[in-house]
Amino acid sequence: MKKLIGFIAILTAVLMILPQDTQAQKKKKKDKDKKGGIPEWISKPGIYDDFIVAAGIGEGLTEQVAKSEADQSARKRIAEVVESNVKSMTTNFMEEASTTTDQGSSGAAQAYFQEITQTMTNITLVNVVIEEYYPPKGEKSGKKIKFYAKAVLKKADLEKAFKNRVTEDAAANKIKGVKLSADKAVAALDKAIANWNNTGGAMMEDETVDMDAGKETATVIEDKPTVDVVSSGGSQGASYGDWKKGLPNMPKRDGYYQGLGAIPVTNNQSADAQKAEQEARAMVIRAIRSEITSKVTNVIEETTKNGATDYAESFNSMTESFSQETLKNLKVEFYIDKKSKKHYAYCEISIAEVERQFAERLKKAINVAKTYYQAAKAAEASGDYYLALTQYFEGAKEIVIAELINKEPIEGDIDGSGKSVSIKATFDTQLKNLLGKMRIDIVSGDGQKGNKNEPLAQPLVAKLVYDKSGSVMPVKNANLVAAAVAPTGVKIDDVSKTDGSGNASFTVHSVDNVNPSGTNKIRVGLNAKEFEAFAQQLPGAVEKAKLVFKDFSFSARGSALTRIVILLFEENMGKEQSVSIVEGDIVKQLVSNKFKVIDKNEVYKAVSKEQAKASAESSADDVVSNALKAVADILIIGSVKAVESEGGSSNPYGGGTSNRKSAWASGSVRCIDLENGKIIANSEKQGVKGIQLSLEKAGIIALQALSKETSKEILDGLNQALK
Repeated sequence: MKKLIGFIAILTAVLMILPQDTQAQKKKKKDKDKKGGIPEWISKPGIYDDFIVAAGIGEGLTEQVAKSEADQSARKRIAEVVESNVKSMTTNFMEEASTTTDQGSSGAAQAYFQEITQTMTNITLVNVVIEEYYPPKGEKSGKKIKFYAKAVLKKADLEKAFKNRVTEDAAANKIKGVKLSADKAVAALDKAIANWNNTGGAMMEDETVDMDAGKETATVIEDKPTVDVVSSGGSQGASYGDWKKGLPNMPKRDGYYQGLGAIPVTNNQSADAQKAEQEARAMVIRAIRSEITSKVTNVIEETTKNGATDYAESFNSMTESFSQETLKNLKVEFYIDKKSKKHYAYCEISIAEVERQFAERLKKAINVAKTYYQAAKAAEASGDYYLALTQYFEGAKEIVIAELINKEPIEGDIDGSGKSVSIKATFDTQLKNLLGKMRIDIVSGDGQKGNKNEPLAQPLVAKLVYDKSGSVMPVKNANLVAAAVAPTGVKIDDVSKTDGSGNASFTVHSVDNVNPSGTNKIRVGLNAKEFEAFAQQLPGAVEKAKLVFKDFSFSARGSALTRIVILLFEENMGKEQSVSIVEGDIVKQLVSNKFKVIDKNEVYKAVSKEQAKASAESSADDVVSNALKAVADILIIGSVKAVESEGGSSNPYGGGTSNRKSAWASGSVRCIDLENGKIIANSEKQGVKGIQLSLEKAGIIALQALSKETSKEILDGLNQALK
């Protein structure tokens, strides 16, 4: 009995303790999720306050590769938000400007949005800052490592770029339907941006991140418990002197890159500090990137024949990563001004220190290049040939810029063979070998028939493959580009990524210009321009890159292949002319423009002269058009005549009657596309006057004057339709 009582007592104690332990465990788990688990900015997409924040995910065989992929992924998400918000602001502006077009304000907004969206995206993405990575040391996934990257863009940067572009376009009358004065247009623009801000901007669709699947997301910073100071990205307490005295202005510090962030105070001091710090750090990063880019550009201009712009763009990834590395441990100091209700953040780094770190980076170029080389080899061994290509190329860039700035070749043992060789030449050889085994195959969409100002019926599908000693394998995740071969002009998706089968699809939205020969080409391949900037440093790679393409062809009528029938019936004073003046002028111009004019004997085998004349005089062209489809592509048909002018003869110089005779010429001539029956050019003339001593000669003068105007209108319309 005593044992039973003792057991019950123990059991009761356990039951009393159990709920408390369970609650403690739940709280511990919650705290872990909040403090040490997945950051909230990864799982909740959107826009908040004055910032656009996005997260991207990247995997790679090395930390540097994975972070680079995550950076690009995050920037892509920012680009999507920028595009959405540019569209929103454009629509607001068109409405505020009372724009009217055939499609209404929404149609005008859509047209203008399509025109400026890519430019706006490029401009604003320059100001995107990659703020941090998660997990700090990455997450292992098989042989690869995975990171999430946090990208931040100030809404103010987007607003400023948008306002500058639209203000310039409105002043230059480039926006269809906007008739306002410059001052009124700016006022409408300010109101449109204010309306956009009041709605909080266009939001990204809500997503949650599957940490295992690696799904991309955008992010939003949420309120956190209030603390005195918030630091991120390695920030620490700092001592920069009394920088607060000159607020809201930046303190003057010669020889330093400085950053000052200012955020209106809210109830969330932690978030305020974080935003202010982001702003201050972004300012320093922009200054460093600008200086490094300038240094690279100056050296390239001195040592190469290529355009420095191409190089500067090629080294964007390098300057971005260097700027981030330089500021990893940057100290930030905070201050809350109660009078102005602003939360400030200030940071600085000496220019000398940045230059020292950049010099160190260049000295370590061989180590960085080795990392890229090893990643490329691993990717190549696993069958990921495009990843291998990009890693070889990034490694080559590091060596090229280091050699250009240090003005000395870099040699070393990069492949573990124990031999010291030219690193640049090694990368060139690897790139040349890899590119030499890549080719583009046509899957579908070749040999189509197109029409001007219309899309092609089928997309162009190309396949990128790697041919390894006869074993052909698809190349996935490769960026292919497409462009028309001059003089052909098209609107086409300019970039497409290959899928798991190596296929990339391009849609031709419109055929703008056609080749006079009738044969038109669109070239699909790797972006050789990325390599061409390095023609002197990587000659083997550049030559091979230029060969990885395939031309798709489509037919569309040009002048040399266009067959034209002319059926013009001409009368002068009631008599049918055996040789038409108007027809003669049109034929002469057609031949000089290399059109093919069908002989009348061939024409009258398909349709009788009586049918043709009845059609010319009545404008009922269906029967004749259908009969001539097998003979020609274009039909020019109509009638012209000269008659005595009303009122008879008179002295054209005044003073009574004269022996001179007066005639009027009139005509109706149309140019018909026989494939679809559409009239592509038209000329209607009445009362073209001619004066001579006889009515017949006066009629000829009138017909000649009419012919000059009519032939020009028909030829202009025809050329425009076939251009």
